[in-house]
Order: sequence, then C-alpha cells, then structure tokens
Amino acid sequence: MPLISDPSRVRADLTGLTTLAFDRFEDNFGTLGETPFPGAYTSAARYLAMRIAIPHWFVHSTQVGSADSDRKVNRTPRETFEEGGNCVDRCVLLGSMWATLSVPSELLSILSTDTNEGHLTAVAKAPAVDDGPSVDELTTELARIYAEHLSRDVLPTDVFSWTDEGDTYVIADPIFSEHVGDVDSMVEHGFATVDGDDLAWNFHNEIQDVIVPTDGAACHRFEL
Repeated sequence: MPLISDPSRVRADLTGLTTLAFDRFEDNFGTLGETPFPGAYTSAARYLAMRIAIPHWFVHSTQVGSADSDRKVNRTPRETFEEGGNCVDRCVLLGSMWATLSVPSELLSILSTDTNEGHLTAVAKAPAVDDGPSVDELTTELARIYAEHLSRDVLPTDVFSWTDEGDTYVIADPIFSEHVGDVDSMVEHGFATVDGDDLAWNFHNEIQDVIVPTDGAACHRFEL
C-alpha cells in the first residue's frame, strides 16, 4: 500500500489547484471556517475534516475520462483537472491535493468480485497524535460539512472509518464515493465487503509503482 509522497515537496501548481478547490467550494457553499481558506477553524477536527473532504469533493466533481489504453504513464494532476481521467489519474490528483494539505493517504489497488475489474481507490489517513481529534469528532465534522454546506443527509454513522495501530482511515474513492466515508458504494460495486466494523478489500496487484508528483514530473507508472 504505497504512501503519498512528502507534502513538504509539493509543486506550486498543486498548491494552485488546491486553493482553487477551496475557492470554488466556499464561493458556492459558504465559508468553512471563521474566515475563507486557508481560514481559521474552530477545532482540530474541523480543520482535518475540511482538508479531507474538500479535495475529495473537487476531484469527485471532475469529469471522468478514459486514459489511453496503451500508455505507461498516467496524466498529471493538472492534466486530469483539465481533461478528466480514469481512477488512477483521479487518485493521483486527489492524493496530490491531500499531500499539499499535509494529509497522509494511501492508494489501494483492488479487484471487483462482481466484474473481475481492477480499480485504484484512495484512503485518507489521520495519524495518531497526542491531543488529536478522536474518530467520533472527525466523523461528526465530516458529516457536518455535507449536511450544512451541501444539504446532504449524511450522518456521522454514514462515515465509515477504521483504525490500524492507532491511526484512523476513511475511504474517499474519487469515482464511486458520494462522500468521504461512503463505503457502501464500494460494496455495491464488489470492491469491498463489510461485516460490522470489519472491512475487507479484494486486493489486486496491477499497479506496480506509485509516484505522486511533487517537485518532479508525473506520476503513476503501471503495467497493463
């Protein structure tokens, strides 16, 4: 499960795309903090939730295109924003924006038991830190963003999360998930199973190497 690269090395164009995402959201749905982005926020949970949710909303809202089937290198984040892209392209864009905001994440190559098709998905990670937001505080703030700004009936219980060695993870698939924590869409398409609080993926090994662009050129390299 490859990790998104060091956010301290993020390129300027990714900072621009991330700022654009927040500007668009706040222009249309209201300011997330006490002041517009980068803003001042009422709690650590609110600050983390908006850094996870807004990039996902932005990437989920972009058009879905088809990457050329014979390419070995996927689109850069800027190209995906301008042209659309497949699941790999959009995970690159989402992961890069999260990295810009110092949100760790993982990209998972998974397989649908329904169609036998491979898919790349994105998972946001909230590392365990002293005095950091609890899981309940994070899921409550994520649900608030969707309810108060997007008028969606999302409850904290709708935000599926899990913990591993103290770190908290939330699914945020840039194609299927309607909101951060929407695991039902992944189950519906056969990519995961949920039994109570236990989540199981059907892992797929097509993705060979994951490189999120920072101060260098693009991106994911993979074998078809």
